Amino acid sequence: VINEAFRVLRTNIEFMLGAQREQNVIVFTSFNHGSGKSFLAMNVAVSFAIKQKRVLVIDGDMRHGSTSAYVDSPEHGLSDYLSGLNDRWEELIVHDPKHDTLHVLPVGKMPPNPTELLENGRLPQLIAQLRSRYDFIFLDCPPIDIVADAQILERMADRTIFIVRAGLLDRSMLPELETIYQEKRFKNLCVI
Repeated sequence: VINEAFRVLRTNIEFMLGAQREQNVIVFTSFNHGSGKSFLAMNVAVSFAIKQKRVLVIDGDMRHGSTSAYVDSPEHGLSDYLSGLNDRWEELIVHDPKHDTLHVLPVGKMPPNPTELLENGRLPQLIAQLRSRYDFIFLDCPPIDIVADAQILERMADRTIFIVRAGLLDRSMLPELETIYQEKRFKNLCVI
């Protein structure tokens, strides 16, 4: 049942993108920690990798690194690239052992200044290089209302997938989500 749910989700994402295959950078975010952003990002990535699509998942939550845990939280990653400690992003990519077209860019060491690193200008350059190498790039972001990081990462994305988890999100927040959608604060916002 879960596998089929991810196949349906994959099909819906393909449908939303339509002929705009160059719009391949997608942000996963939410209002709350524990909403399942990393779980969804990784499983959607696997569903595309099964179809032999080249997929990169970037752990953009440089405060928790939940996606990095899927690849045993390597010591080096995005924080090394953004801080200039390693200019060769290829060396920081982790290849999934089960799916040869699935790659992960983990956080690496948790930086003391994640927002500043995300704003230093190196990430847009990296995303520009990666766009042509991958069919899909998924950015796993922190929740939008806690820190500014999600808004910074969203600037580089073509689409935003907003996660709402039943039993976790207070229903009083749903009008806020509608406002975010109506005001187009996030590009091509859709909800899971």
